[in-house]
This record gives sequence, C-alpha cells and structure tokens, in this order.
Amino acid sequence: MVARIIERVERAAMAPSQGHSVHEYPEAPLKEVHESPYRIIYRFSAAEFWVVTIVHFKAPLERKRLTSR
Repeated sequence: MVARIIERVERAAMAPSQGHSVHEYPEAPLKEVHESPYRIIYRFSAAEFWVVTIVHFKAPLERKRLTSR
C-alpha cells in the first residue's frame, strides 16, 4: 500500500493541476487525488509540491489537518 501511495504522489507531482479541489474546503488552495482507500491532499506552486495530508475516505477531513505545523 505504501508503494502505491508513493507512486500516486509522484504522478500527482508531475501534473499537479490535474487533481480536483477538496470539496469540504473549496476556498482552500488545495487539490486531491485518490489511491483507494485514501485521499492524498496536496498544494503546489510553480516550483514546489507539498503533500498536506493523507486521510482514509471514511475519516472526516478536519481543518486542523490542513494547517502547517
């Protein structure tokens, strides 16, 4: 499972704009892709790509998981 998630993150980093907006927080500058049963939430700029969190589909996506630590 870990290898599949890493591969999905690498693919998302190659084309980050192809992910879709996070429906719970459409105002946030975030995108997500799926690697069932997980959601990979990320943000990106022209120079960088950050994985913000990885959460199971059944878990609620709380705003505190989306803030910098």
